[in-house]
Amino acid sequence: MAKTTMILLLIICALSASAGNPRRSDLRESQQELGSADLTKQGAIKVTISTVSPMQGLPRSRYRVGEQIPVNIRLTNTSTQPTYACVSSDLYQDLPRLTKNGDLLPYTKWQSDLLRNDGKDQTCQNYDLPERQLLRSNEPTVVDFLIVVDDSQLPTGAQSWYGSLTPGVYELSIQRRFDCCDGPMVESNKISFEVVP
Repeated sequence: MAKTTMILLLIICALSASAGNPRRSDLRESQQELGSADLTKQGAIKVTISTVSPMQGLPRSRYRVGEQIPVNIRLTNTSTQPTYACVSSDLYQDLPRLTKNGDLLPYTKWQSDLLRNDGKDQTCQNYDLPERQLLRSNEPTVVDFLIVVDDSQLPTGAQSWYGSLTPGVYELSIQRRFDCCDGPMVESNKISFEVVP
């Protein structure tokens, strides 16, 4: 059930990303023209994150203990030419950095094990099917999301990065990779959110 829910969420995100882009077949054909060379223009792509409400996607910065904390990842191509960024999995592309009172919080053991195994097994290159997302000039595009903490009352089965958070104010940023499986990463903006009892 949890796996089905996660797959459904990913399909909804993929459909909403492609809904704003009616010429999807044209984009696939032109991918070869733009190629991965455009991904080296990373200084021209701005990474912006924002916390949102579970399931609704509305901006939000206050959560109750045990509530799911999703984060939208938006890319903005600040150059005058369109380019592509890869969308594969937050495991390969996004490394969050969460702090409370200046202390860096560790990932869950499960997520740490996944990161270690991916580096060893090259899971992204061998098993996943990444896709490239067109970034038009100066059009902010939500390309991905990650789950900081999953809901403890009604878990969705999402791959959350952190365990339960205690009340307090947290700061979050991510490093985003523009290529599918490896390569350099770019730092996002830093945001804060509050967890209350």
